[in-house]
Amino acid sequence: MPTLKSFEIEDELAQAHLGAIEVTVRMDDGSSRWCYFMTPAALASAGDWVPGTQVRFHHGSPHMIVVSEITADIIARILQHLDEIGELLSSTRAFTEGAG
Repeated sequence: MPTLKSFEIEDELAQAHLGAIEVTVRMDDGSSRWCYFMTPAALASAGDWVPGTQVRFHHGSPHMIVVSEITADIIARILQHLDEIGELLSSTRAFTEGAG
């Protein structure tokens, strides 16, 4: 099973309160994967509307990682932890053009 080699934060961390912070994950077998991090505040201002309401919802995003604070260190620690417990592949998706 491939393991984490490196990662690249694709968005400005200062904008984390506004939306997703996309991360490209590189595995030791040469493959690339993708995920994104969001804070609860960012979740409140993003997502699909429940029809007829002012309520937002999120679904079908197993590659979304929600954290109360986003820093480069937090991202590194989470990715390393997911790799150590064998859940990095299921928490990211295979990278394809336009995936981020």
